[in-house]
Amino acid sequence: MIRTFAGFSAVALAASLLASTAWAERVLTLETYAGPKHAVNAAGLDIWAKQVEEASGGELKINITYPPVDPRDLMDRVRTGIADLAWMTHGYTTGRFTFTDMIELPGNGGNAEQASHAYWKVYMEEIGMREHRGVTPIGLFTHGPGMIHTAEPITSGEQFKGLKIRTGGGVQAAIAEGLGLVTVAAPVTKAQEMLSQGVADGVMFSIETIKSFNLGDLVTNHYHYPGNLYGSSMAIIINTSVLESLTDSERAALMSVSGEHLSGLIGSAWDGADKVAIEAFGPDSVTVMEGDVLTAMQGATAGLDEAWIARAKEAGLEDPAAVLAKLRAEIKAQGAE
Repeated sequence: MIRTFAGFSAVALAASLLASTAWAERVLTLETYAGPKHAVNAAGLDIWAKQVEEASGGELKINITYPPVDPRDLMDRVRTGIADLAWMTHGYTTGRFTFTDMIELPGNGGNAEQASHAYWKVYMEEIGMREHRGVTPIGLFTHGPGMIHTAEPITSGEQFKGLKIRTGGGVQAAIAEGLGLVTVAAPVTKAQEMLSQGVADGVMFSIETIKSFNLGDLVTNHYHYPGNLYGSSMAIIINTSVLESLTDSERAALMSVSGEHLSGLIGSAWDGADKVAIEAFGPDSVTVMEGDVLTAMQGATAGLDEAWIARAKEAGLEDPAAVLAKLRAEIKAQGAE
């Protein structure tokens, strides 16, 4: 009887310890709108999730999921508590953001890693949490140089007029309007369908997206604007109440590998994917705009800085011109040529 009771006590103690260990572990769900092999996930968020677990000593874990949801719904899914975290694109949430457009403007320069480091630093110093209601950004980033990709070659600026081009909203839509394009607004997940059905003649994306979303057979002409045509503002967001519910040690561990670190990590993942795409399509696959095509694009982008400055000032930013200048100076400080 003594051995039986001792054995029972040992089992009970072990069960109690396992229960307390399980109780101590906190798992947060992060939703992403690209597949597990996409660079942001495989070379960015997967690495970051491991870093969170290591920093917290196993106390905090990130479960990355790939639900079949519209990317435009991700901010609201986090805000309402359906998901704890998500990778979101600001341009998909029409009318909610103004200050984030600073990273999307033509001529910012730099690669994705350089621009993402600069973006986090300047946005947090100058804007903080003023735009993200109900959610908290813990990473801000952009992809590599935005380009125009078309099914047919563009040899004259006049050819832009009337072309049906998919855009992601925001500054891209303003550029499209300046060129006389017919804008087809849609998330990246709809691009292949639109191109294959002739709904769009081309798209605005970074070169990486053409490869990762299997668009290379549909758009074979890739045009780069010197100094970069546009960026795309994106974030990793967390439900603010969830962030506040973390213990001090959990929150400290999360933020120790987030912020500028997470922003740069995902920017670097974008750059690596751009390199892979260019190698796959060939070293001469990207055409740098020149001549009449460049002139048309310069005309289309003229005034976009001033338009953003006016909108940002109206939205309550005291000196948007100085903030934009600070962002571009910081991108250069990160090593951009």
